[in-house]
Amino acid sequence: MARKTASPNEAGQDLALGGNEERNLNRLSLVLAAARVPDNLTYWERSWSSSDHLGVTVHVSCVASANGVVPHGIDNDILFGLTNAYIGAGSPQDNTFRVTAYQLLIYAALPIGGHSYAAIRPSLTRLRNSTFTIQDSWYDRKEETYQSLSTSLVQNWKVIEKRRAPKSFVDESVNAEALFQVTIDPDLARSIRLGYIRPVDLNILRNLSQPLTRTLYRKLEDEKHPVDRPEQLIYQSALVPWAERLGINGRPDTIRRALLAPHKQLLDCGFLAQVNYLGRGKDQDVQYVFAKTTQPPARPEAVAALTKRRVTQGAAVQYATEYGLDAVNEAVRRFDDLLAAGYQAKSGSGLLIDILKNPLKYQTISADLVGSARPAASQKPLLMENGVEDELPPRSLQAALFVLKKIVLPESFKAEAAELYLQELVSIEELSALKQEIDPANTILSWNARKAR
Repeated sequence: MARKTASPNEAGQDLALGGNEERNLNRLSLVLAAARVPDNLTYWERSWSSSDHLGVTVHVSCVASANGVVPHGIDNDILFGLTNAYIGAGSPQDNTFRVTAYQLLIYAALPIGGHSYAAIRPSLTRLRNSTFTIQDSWYDRKEETYQSLSTSLVQNWKVIEKRRAPKSFVDESVNAEALFQVTIDPDLARSIRLGYIRPVDLNILRNLSQPLTRTLYRKLEDEKHPVDRPEQLIYQSALVPWAERLGINGRPDTIRRALLAPHKQLLDCGFLAQVNYLGRGKDQDVQYVFAKTTQPPARPEAVAALTKRRVTQGAAVQYATEYGLDAVNEAVRRFDDLLAAGYQAKSGSGLLIDILKNPLKYQTISADLVGSARPAASQKPLLMENGVEDELPPRSLQAALFVLKKIVLPESFKAEAAELYLQELVSIEELSALKQEIDPANTILSWNARKAR
């Protein structure tokens, strides 16, 4: 795939999947939010009283390798991306998964471009070579206890050869098709499999331009939606300890200047209603007033159901947010039944949106007509891509590659789509429909979620 250059807004339009964050990573502030740290920052140690789960005292330290620095800045986004890539791979028990560089940036909600690609290797290296020591603070959802552990969040990673024989990647260069094999920490993987995760509104995250702002947003989302309490309208913390959790050091006036731009972005995007400072000097608090959400963010499966039927990404997000998952599922079911019954429409996507907006209008269509027109399982399919009417080919690699050969895609994505077809997670009709997709690579990426079902 050719390298893309895109703003955060443009890159976000490629993503039909939702994001999830493992709660321990965010609550324990394992990655410093600052975009840059001193070259000699190889160790930090912090303690504070957590506001969740009966106010347990959190104690965490981090030590980096002799030739590196502690994880910081964009490493938090890459770690977020790895969490979602692991989920997208079906949360394998061996904690190991494969993901292309392009997919990882999509999962991380980062802009697609040279700067982001160049950041992947150093970020994975810092996460692999840094050891976090967590004392009685890592929450185990199954045991409902706090545990101690020492971990490198990324246990191992490497760039592997594509498919079977092609040349390996040059160490200094990472492009969209670079294929990574990553093994994450067993406790982290287990926590994800146990569902100790929280949805993240990627519509907001994609529009935040700096690592500090993105980290602050995810941290505040965690405070807004605590595990053990209902949704909070206000979060207040002593300023200096709050800044230390973000990796910001200095006097209160220095901290306030560092937070000025992130606060403005979160106010402008509608996540925060107010930011207030209470008190003076080292004793002052920062108070966040969350904006009232009139409706939850779009469910990713609702967005995917609409985009699969050729509704544009922006419209799909809008309608999925406005109408919700149940209404979208009902509209999609009615839409599919109508097409199966031979119902003619000038615009398929227009028909689907009209069904969503005016469901009663389509209840007058006879259920008998829909039932009688549905093709039997043994009926021959419609014309194939080459225009020849024939039986469905057997599930073989050759059959998949035959359908995919006219579709403009990197070979790695074609191989991934073929593998999903062989695993009976994708139909031959879906492979054929990729030719009409605006972003077939993202559609293939969304299919990976089926592994977890």
